[in-house]
Amino acid sequence: MRRARTKSNPFETIRGNIFLNRAAVKMANMDCMFDFMFTNPVDERGTSLVSSNDLLYFADVCAGPGGFSEYILYRKKWESKGFGFTLRAENDFKIEDFFAGPSESFSPFYGINEDGNVYDPENIRSLEELIKDETESGVHFMMADGGFSVEGQENIQEILSKQLYLAQCLVALTIVRTKGHFVVKLFDLFTPFSVSLIYLMYKSFQQISICKPNTSRPANSERYLVCKWKKAYTDSIQRYLFEVNEELWRHKEGANDDILELVPLSVMQNDREFFDYMYNSNNIHGKNQIVGLLKIAAYCQDPELCESKQSEIRKKCLNMWKLPDENRKKPIIKMNEQYCAQLLEQKWLKEKFMSAPERPLEAPEHLKSQIISVLDWYFVGVDDINKSSKNRTFYMSRGRHDVVSYNMNTNTWEPLTDRQLEMSGDTLLYGEIVKELIGENRGQMASTAFHIIDGIVLGGKDVRHLSLVERNQMCQKFAKSLMKPAQCYNNKSMPIRCKRIFKLTEIETFFEGLVPRRLKNGIQKLGYDIGRSNNNTNRFYIPHGLLLLDEVRSDKMRCFSNSQQKIFYFDKNTQKSDFPENLQPTEKYASFKNTFTNRLIWKFNILEQILERRTEEQKQKNKDCLYRDDFTNYIKSKTPFNIC
Repeated sequence: MRRARTKSNPFETIRGNIFLNRAAVKMANMDCMFDFMFTNPVDERGTSLVSSNDLLYFADVCAGPGGFSEYILYRKKWESKGFGFTLRAENDFKIEDFFAGPSESFSPFYGINEDGNVYDPENIRSLEELIKDETESGVHFMMADGGFSVEGQENIQEILSKQLYLAQCLVALTIVRTKGHFVVKLFDLFTPFSVSLIYLMYKSFQQISICKPNTSRPANSERYLVCKWKKAYTDSIQRYLFEVNEELWRHKEGANDDILELVPLSVMQNDREFFDYMYNSNNIHGKNQIVGLLKIAAYCQDPELCESKQSEIRKKCLNMWKLPDENRKKPIIKMNEQYCAQLLEQKWLKEKFMSAPERPLEAPEHLKSQIISVLDWYFVGVDDINKSSKNRTFYMSRGRHDVVSYNMNTNTWEPLTDRQLEMSGDTLLYGEIVKELIGENRGQMASTAFHIIDGIVLGGKDVRHLSLVERNQMCQKFAKSLMKPAQCYNNKSMPIRCKRIFKLTEIETFFEGLVPRRLKNGIQKLGYDIGRSNNNTNRFYIPHGLLLLDEVRSDKMRCFSNSQQKIFYFDKNTQKSDFPENLQPTEKYASFKNTFTNRLIWKFNILEQILERRTEEQKQKNKDCLYRDDFTNYIKSKTPFNIC
């Protein structure tokens, strides 16, 4: 029977392709069927529903081991972020087997009761809270692929699955944002309960479709409900389904009563468009299933029968679904030096720029010699210069916790010791490990976090030739994708953040944002607030210096035209000037390498250096230091009036 099923299905040899199971290819199939509405969601006018600086948020419910998610992560990489919810133990997600997509951007969650039971109302509420905390307005789409063995009871599979149908649809209405999408696996749809549930989804979304992808075996009753563009104000339907699910949950064992329908049959019959659609859908799927069963029977009776187009169909389908015609394979682990050479351009590798030291700013005259145009420069606050400057270096990831740091003194890669840092593979960036503080005085707690300063390659995406501002935006997005929710099980990775960059002309904005904080030892310091973490506790760190980063190419500088009242670029070599719109990005902006090798550091050795005002006594003391007012006065003298 199994052999006949395999030989009779023209799509059988597609199997799981490069993914961990067939479910991933089903999702690729459906994504293509519906014009890639899941991986590239757009509104009715064709405008993307994901802004350029935002992530594509998705949820994968009742979907272990995670084939659906692996496909989305393969397609979108770290520019998506997924939340998984499924039963624990043998039905769990196998994120360690996500070879095709970066599992670092996926967070399994099992509900407040930590069992992944989607029927449990408390678990549903806790999932809703998690999604609201992480996405504000909900996920862009949700996938659900729930099912369980009904061996020997195939004819009543629909009845046995009724609460599973209900719970998956309920969760979708709970966590999918307005204009978002939903896809769920179903089986037969004959009972009033099933049909009325579809009716409520029909009322909650602008469009629905019941489809059976080619990758779903033709002889079974499996089909998928695809819902497009969730409507606003579906709260009443969501609350109603929640109450029904609560009732089923309360009477889950030994109950004599049951809920047979969610909407009166007469209401659905009066909606002729919906009723006719369901009638025709059941007829079409039923007829196709009969053909599939008859074909298997024929192949059982005649073992010589063969579906000759399986190979051709496989190639055409994979091409249409934009998947490679390859087999699944485990990534090859390379040595650190080989891996770095793969990520860096050959020219950059030869220049050995990675050990270039920070250039210190220690006296007022250094400002005049190092900062010709204040319009070219940005800065970030950095951690303790003396104790952790070795941490401000390059970090490279081969995926998961396989992260190494670069020792600038020995020019070698070293494993992180006693620290858990998880990043997408094919990543090379510049950052530092920072001590973050929570609370004040004796109750203060400390933890470490990784702060990204700048990036070269982020999860396979090369950003080195973007402008500094654009690189920072990509690093912000990258960090957001990798940041694990505190509620997620077994979250041992340190937080990942991207430092905010300030224009040098905004230096007072940075200092005015510093807040006096009392440390555990009683000493008061100025702290930079990072924001609230998942448990609503404010975090901050103590900046011990500013790292200045040049956004403009070394052979150019930004100037301000008083006559035109706009910025222009002056070429130091040719002595010519051009407005930004007349230059290509690479003709204006420094690459990562240029920015990195020209970076400047201003250390805060004493508190008086960053005070807003100094007394005469303080001015006479430590004359050799560079002070905040030295900086602000120099910046004011070099900043055009219209930009101040």
